[in-house]
Amino acid sequence: MIRTAADFTALAAAPGVNSPLLGVRFAVRDRTVPSLRIGIAASKKVGGAVVRNRIRRRLKAITRDLASAVVPGTDLLIGVRASAATASSEQLRAALTDCLRRAKLLSGANQGARA
Repeated sequence: MIRTAADFTALAAAPGVNSPLLGVRFAVRDRTVPSLRIGIAASKKVGGAVVRNRIRRRLKAITRDLASAVVPGTDLLIGVRASAATASSEQLRAALTDCLRRAKLLSGANQGARA
């Protein structure tokens, strides 16, 4: 997990891709480090604390499933849009997978896969 303000600030200026549900900023730190670090930003526009935390939990579970397919050493900042409050887990997975595919962060066989 990305927790420090400096890491969030660095990723805020990084390149990214957007979907109606999510915005994803990314940076590949070091391809020799096998870890994937994520940060999730959900403002109060998304909803109350219960809604924001539910979306965070869903996105954490989705990224755990996709972690092995993502380029090693990647940092992701996932910005949650207000429309994500009513989205299902399947829709969030499809949006995140699409963003990662368009950013060319999915490795080999999963590059063309659709969720």
